[in-house]
Amino acid sequence: MKNITTYYTGRKNIFAWLGALLSLAAMVARFIFWGGASSEGLGVMLVHMVVPIAANLLFAIQLLTKGEKQFYVTRGPVVLYAIYFLFKIKDLGLSFAMASACVLLCILQCVLYFMTYIGRIKHKYFALLVWLLPGLFALDEEFIYLLRMYFDYVPEFVVMDGAIWLSVICAILASHAMPAWKEGEPYRLKAGDRLDGRLVRTRNPMDYVGGNFMIQRNESDNWIIDSIECSRLERYIREKRRQGLKHFGITHVILAAYTRGIAEYPGGNRFFMAGKTYQAFDLIINMMAKKEMRLDGQETLIKVKLDRADTAAQVYEKYEEKLNEVTSEGDHSFDSLMVYFNLIPKVFLRFVVWVLKVMDYFGALPKFLTDLSPMHGSMFITSMGSLGIPPIWHHLYDFGNVPAFCAFGARRTVNELDDDGNVVKRRYLDFTWVVDERIIDGHYYSSLLKRVKYLMAHPEKLDVPPEEVKEDID
Repeated sequence: MKNITTYYTGRKNIFAWLGALLSLAAMVARFIFWGGASSEGLGVMLVHMVVPIAANLLFAIQLLTKGEKQFYVTRGPVVLYAIYFLFKIKDLGLSFAMASACVLLCILQCVLYFMTYIGRIKHKYFALLVWLLPGLFALDEEFIYLLRMYFDYVPEFVVMDGAIWLSVICAILASHAMPAWKEGEPYRLKAGDRLDGRLVRTRNPMDYVGGNFMIQRNESDNWIIDSIECSRLERYIREKRRQGLKHFGITHVILAAYTRGIAEYPGGNRFFMAGKTYQAFDLIINMMAKKEMRLDGQETLIKVKLDRADTAAQVYEKYEEKLNEVTSEGDHSFDSLMVYFNLIPKVFLRFVVWVLKVMDYFGALPKFLTDLSPMHGSMFITSMGSLGIPPIWHHLYDFGNVPAFCAFGARRTVNELDDDGNVVKRRYLDFTWVVDERIIDGHYYSSLLKRVKYLMAHPEKLDVPPEEVKEDID
């Protein structure tokens, strides 16, 4: 991990609260004086009301909710503030020299804040100094004269702009540099990372550009069908059931094989979002299951978090624990969430879904929603064998981040000739993969899927933890 300076602020920091309160106060004041600006036209209202209000709200929320791990996200509202102040300078009627100085200062404030909190500048003092510099304008007679005229005309805006200025200064004072990252410590979020994954920064430029020509996941998927002779697999399953894993089956073997494959080929646990490739922090498997095998049986979500070092028995235990939890009687979070969504009128539901998609695109979805979503995870698996039909090619979801979908069907019997020319019956298991081609190249994908197939055909190797759990590229 490249050692860059990262910043944080605690929720008990008085400057963080003061900065958030000043920002919210500026926002509330603009709402109060909205009528005065509405007569100026759409463009003026957009620049002087909508942009700063959005920036105020974002700044306050991000400062208090993401300051501990993602302080760098506050750079977004500060950029909006800079855009707002650049337009505001024009309204002051300053001389060319003074206006030029204000514009340069505004740009410098934005750039230094941005560069500091993405880790390119190692000290916050430069950003603090440049945000304190507007106080020096109090020494300029021309500026004070014009400010007084402006204050007499719209005093409330002068106060609100001052609140914005002070809120950013408070945020800078609230920020603290974290100690240098050391080998073996947990990954530290950096600018560009999301809460569900870290940005892969060292990919081939062609991969980055190519991924942006294929915007949707469903226009970027590749399909493959394969099969294994499953006599060895069936013996393994029977042995596991004799050992006390009474519900052990094909699903557990595939999950264990895929988990082991990701341990050896970690690039398979990436996802593509907003034109960039991310390595997921967690290995999460999703599956829809019926609580009762009836035509009108209710479906629910099984969402299992696995460790890449898990053995087949550990995968089984985690899966069965989650299965028992979601199929037991009582209220379940996913089912309850669907009930609430069902209460939203159709016209509003589509708007809510659109908002969720925008939030997901920018990595702003609340964690409790991604924890419940079937469209967020590392892989989706579905069993067609339980329905007695061949595997389907299941599409990927454009919402969420699941990059791979596996389906397996009912086992089939085939009459074949052995090496001596005798007719023998062999049983095969067919399975399909639908994968997002943007996250890794064909050679990497083929290596991963061949390894998963080999482990499914030799499942006893899943009883031993991997010798090494590899990490993805930076």
